[in-house]
Amino acid sequence: MAIVQSLKKKLQTIRSTVKLTRAMKTASTVKFSKLNGIYAEYQNYADEYQQIYEKYRNEFNSVFACGNPDAPCCHVVIAANKGMCGGFNTELLNFFSGIEEKGIIISCGKKAAEYFEKKNIAVDKSFIFNDIPDFLQVKNLFEYLSTLLDDGKISSVKTVYPEYINMIKQTPVCKDLFTMDDSQDDDCDSLFVPDKESVIKNMADKILFCVLYKRVLETALGAQAATLTAMRSAYDTACEYSAKLETEMNRKRQSQVTADVLETASEYTMKGDI
Repeated sequence: MAIVQSLKKKLQTIRSTVKLTRAMKTASTVKFSKLNGIYAEYQNYADEYQQIYEKYRNEFNSVFACGNPDAPCCHVVIAANKGMCGGFNTELLNFFSGIEEKGIIISCGKKAAEYFEKKNIAVDKSFIFNDIPDFLQVKNLFEYLSTLLDDGKISSVKTVYPEYINMIKQTPVCKDLFTMDDSQDDDCDSLFVPDKESVIKNMADKILFCVLYKRVLETALGAQAATLTAMRSAYDTACEYSAKLETEMNRKRQSQVTADVLETASEYTMKGDI
């Protein structure tokens, strides 16, 4: 019976794991659904801004023109707040470690802050966003980046984040926040009131903030998708192992009962012979 008792304890532990992973899967499903809805709605808004940004990219970026080209680059590393999401954070941080010239580092998310602290890597400032980031939190980051540019402490801003492809795939990327190119702006079909310079200046903050917020939102959505995928896998594995343990325990119990019956029958047979 010792073997059966041991299997019973293991089964109780696995059943506890099943309950835990089921609860976490449910919670991550709710968060992912909410974030996915927010992202889908914001995507339409962001796409419109993106078209304007692409058309007048140099005009908008000139508002944030660097006054000190010799200053270091600033890398904004955007990770999740929690673990239990597979290799989501590890893949992103390993990707960042492969970047040679890191310059000034700004961490976003608890896992990024923990990583840099563990590696004894100096961080200029850390920002923590909610699981569902709000505008004010990202606005504080954007204003801080703008201040660094105005003060000439940085020459450019690069965001390192997991680009959301779909629920299964999120790819770490490093993208400029302010990118100058050689394209010519074509405003022949546009009307600026009162004038182009005023409109560009007033819209620059809104458009570039939109780019940054979308990347933060992608990170949050990817983190919840990875968590949901990991919890589904853990739940299915725990259920499968629980079923196997229960089957094995029943077989051991049945085998023990059969052995006891045979032993008892053997004793009665021996007494009958005597």
